[in-house]
Amino acid sequence: MLGPGSILPLSVAAALAFPGFADLGGPFAGLGDARRPARLEPFWLGLDRAADRVRVDRGVVALKPPPARVIRIRGGTFVMGSTALDMQRAVELCAKEPFGVRCRSATDEVGPYIRAEGHAHEVTLSDFGLDAVEVTVTAYGRCVAAGACLPPSFPAGDARYDQPTFPITHVRWEDADAYCRWSSGRLPTEAEWEHAARGRKGTTFPWGDLYNPRLSNHGAWADDPTDGRDGFVGLAPVGSFPDGATETGLLDMAGNVAEWVYDFYDRDEEGFGYKRGAQVNPKGSPFAPYGHVVRGGSYRDGAHWTRTSARRPSLYPSRELGFRCAYDLASDGHAAKE
Repeated sequence: MLGPGSILPLSVAAALAFPGFADLGGPFAGLGDARRPARLEPFWLGLDRAADRVRVDRGVVALKPPPARVIRIRGGTFVMGSTALDMQRAVELCAKEPFGVRCRSATDEVGPYIRAEGHAHEVTLSDFGLDAVEVTVTAYGRCVAAGACLPPSFPAGDARYDQPTFPITHVRWEDADAYCRWSSGRLPTEAEWEHAARGRKGTTFPWGDLYNPRLSNHGAWADDPTDGRDGFVGLAPVGSFPDGATETGLLDMAGNVAEWVYDFYDRDEEGFGYKRGAQVNPKGSPFAPYGHVVRGGSYRDGAHWTRTSARRPSLYPSRELGFRCAYDLASDGHAAKE
């Protein structure tokens, strides 16, 4: 079992770094078949300044969004977080990336984040509802038009991000929280998010225990983090990978955009992110200097970030970060919406 600050032996490191590495073909493999945005000019030409408002089709302002497809997630008790063996397997998966030689360091970017997935512990949750897909640009635009949300920080019309069926990006945690409250929901807790992604079987990825690069819009841990082998070099319309769905039908729980959740991100003095004891409907630390937890990995993240237990913090909005909403359930089992 790896102790605090451990680094794998060199013999193990060599074995982890190179098996299957030649088969990856680098982060550029498959780019010839990848889909490009409709306009490429914004990638290098000067972009228009961000608009004060997000466009709404035909000038119609919806005071409330149309009902999103909400999946009921049954509660119960599950094991949250990663065991020592889970962490070792995460390192092995990370080691197949172009920057894989750095995955075993206790001080580099990946090692401390993987360690913060411990301790594995029992969590008991109540039933809740969760959006089947990430909140889209169009849906978020209705909230902006109604004056309940601030505009995203990308320039209006930017083909990389401003597409109706793309997940919304460039929004702060506070913006995500405001949207979910406006739509009569809330951000999911970290425990709810992981339970929904894992499913009853407690799988490593939303679709199962084996990694498959064709089942999510992922990236690579490399100089160029884009990876077109999944068919997209950038964002994809929500729900583009139905074969990567969870057993309950949740889509894009791995890849496309990483997702804000309710909890603050924290670690103890040993680098672990969770207490050992069992918990009921936890909501994490009341405050932490690292920001809020981000889950699910994005189109610019390698395979190890798409695991259902992977977690890291963020303080700021980014092109890789979006969200989906959770809902408390009424007595009849349906999402409680106004």
